[in-house]
Amino acid sequence: MPVIRGTIAIAVASLGFAALAQQAGDGGHPAPTLAAATPSTLPPQVDESALRYFASQGDTRRVEAEIARLRALYPNWSPPTDLSQLPAGPITIKDPEVDRLWALYGENKIAEIRAAITERQASDPQWKPPADLLTALDTAEARRRLINASDNAQWRTVLSVATEAPSLLTCTNVDVLWRVAEAFAKTNQQNRTRDAYTYLLTNCTNSAERLGTLQKALTLLPEQQVTDLLRFERKGGSDPDDFSSIRDDLARRRVERASTDNKLTASADDLAVVERLAEGTSEPGNVILLGYYAYHHKNSEKALALFKTALDRDGGAKAAEGYALSLRDLNRFVEAEAFAYEWRDKAPENLKVYLDVATALLSQDPPPRLDPQVVARVVPVVTQQRFVDGAQALGWYSYNTGQFRTAREWFQRALSWKADDEPSAYGAALASQRLNDRVGFNAIVTQWRSRSQRIADVADGINRGRTPPPAQPSTLPSAAMTPAAPAPVVPPRTAYASSQATEPRVIYEERLPRADLGAPPAQPASRSGARRNCAVTRNPSSLSADAALTLGWCLMELNRPLEAVTAFDRAIKGGSDQTREEAAYGKTLAYLRKDLTAEAALAAAESPQTAQRRTELDATILAQRALAAFREGRYVEVILALGERSRIVPEQTDLMVIRGWSYYKLGRYDDAEKIFLAVQRTGYSDDANVGLNAVREAVRPSRQY
Repeated sequence: MPVIRGTIAIAVASLGFAALAQQAGDGGHPAPTLAAATPSTLPPQVDESALRYFASQGDTRRVEAEIARLRALYPNWSPPTDLSQLPAGPITIKDPEVDRLWALYGENKIAEIRAAITERQASDPQWKPPADLLTALDTAEARRRLINASDNAQWRTVLSVATEAPSLLTCTNVDVLWRVAEAFAKTNQQNRTRDAYTYLLTNCTNSAERLGTLQKALTLLPEQQVTDLLRFERKGGSDPDDFSSIRDDLARRRVERASTDNKLTASADDLAVVERLAEGTSEPGNVILLGYYAYHHKNSEKALALFKTALDRDGGAKAAEGYALSLRDLNRFVEAEAFAYEWRDKAPENLKVYLDVATALLSQDPPPRLDPQVVARVVPVVTQQRFVDGAQALGWYSYNTGQFRTAREWFQRALSWKADDEPSAYGAALASQRLNDRVGFNAIVTQWRSRSQRIADVADGINRGRTPPPAQPSTLPSAAMTPAAPAPVVPPRTAYASSQATEPRVIYEERLPRADLGAPPAQPASRSGARRNCAVTRNPSSLSADAALTLGWCLMELNRPLEAVTAFDRAIKGGSDQTREEAAYGKTLAYLRKDLTAEAALAAAESPQTAQRRTELDATILAQRALAAFREGRYVEVILALGERSRIVPEQTDLMVIRGWSYYKLGRYDDAEKIFLAVQRTGYSDDANVGLNAVREAVRPSRQY
């Protein structure tokens, strides 16, 4: 028989792997260690019967596994140099039944071995199975329990079993070591996970398993710890490592993070790695990654070329999204709209990009001369998606091309989708004014005067901010692709019979008011005159504080409040006291427009405000808190918030209706009736009558009307 030399695993005593000997953190159980024996000066009494059996069968794999197991149990033991000359050891008489049991063990038939042992002991009570066989059976069963626990994500059990069976933790059981490492990670012991991988890379020699160890580390450890493990790469020997794929993956991850965050910059080396990976395959993934990196770092020309390459490689919806965004950033709106339209149905992100691109196309100042087919395909998508910004853009496009009636219809359509949208109400007011429709204009002013300063200013003849310039009728394509009956400013009301009172949420939900979002403060003529078009997204970080402030107000007029926040932040950081005050005010209004009440409260505190503005912002924040509480059914909070608001400003009629319904939902019918009667006296009879009917239905058994 050939001589078998070498070791398969080294016990942890040689590694100094002390961390795994501490508590595992799972209720006092000690963590598994990778060695269980204590060195001794006496020669160990080792049962080598299993080793003798596997050697006699020529089973090299089992021989190596048995050597590793015995080394873990007896660190001072060394295997014989010639396994064909193994001494008999503790077994002096050959027992065919034992050989049969070991054969079953070699076939992994653990249950059959246990049954055979029981049967043999029943017929021969004096017979005892070899201790090594029992140890091997215990180890095999422990391995099964550990794997089963791991497969079922029972991580504490994995660690417990490993603690009870330390002989499993050797290089012959790399899969077990991987599972133990994962269990440490899943129980928030990442340093133990790192130590387990360090043990593997220090002691285990199979290059495929070593690479697999790094691949698993990528999924469980922080990037720096994975980088530290790369130092164990073996460059020489008959089976050297190749960890280059791990380094490539780490570089790709760093570029991927920077591809979505323009505040992060990838190194030239990392970019070169991803570029090499992109060139070495026909797959589009890495090209798309490089495209988004270029896009978010303001290199739209390069991004466009990369996304084109990705599309040629069947990059699909993600590549198309990036291509359309790049065209938009290059102000190639017509191309962007046509391209994005073809991809709009491929993914939700593509539809969003199409709507954004179409809105930017229509929002240009001065308005572009568009092919009628362009407007004709924008209209149904905006309508189907009930996209308020798109309806506004169609409204301003119509207004700026002299189509005032169509403009008003679009602004009304936007209001039907979002009844509290002040920019749409502002547009409807201007369009009604240009149409000399005094009745329609006065109706809008009556509803919005208390909530929109600029609508009040239009009614009072004050030119506070920038209004779209008057336009003469033109030959530009019409945006009047709307259904025959334009939507009213508020959804049509339904007459409710007193005998059919409906839940107040159903009655009133579509007409829930929102708080006053205000208008930009008056700006010096020089600043207003220097205002640039902001339909295209711009990075405010390179602008002066005053220019960023102007950009913020421009974005607010286009109803892009979250972009406006970034511009206002830039103005707050570098502006004068007055600029910071205006920017903090604008940032607060931007958050309020998105119903981000908590963020708005913080923004309001970033710079001192005048008493008038402080009151306005406090009232608006309290109103939004009340509305949010109403939608969530927290009616006591509604009443408290509106009560606090009424102490600083007069209560609006629409908010009185909300208060009335809150009393109704709390069963306080007398209070609700008083509120609805007060609303009725203000002229809002429809809203009041619906509430009064509901109250009377609720108390009908106890009242006579």
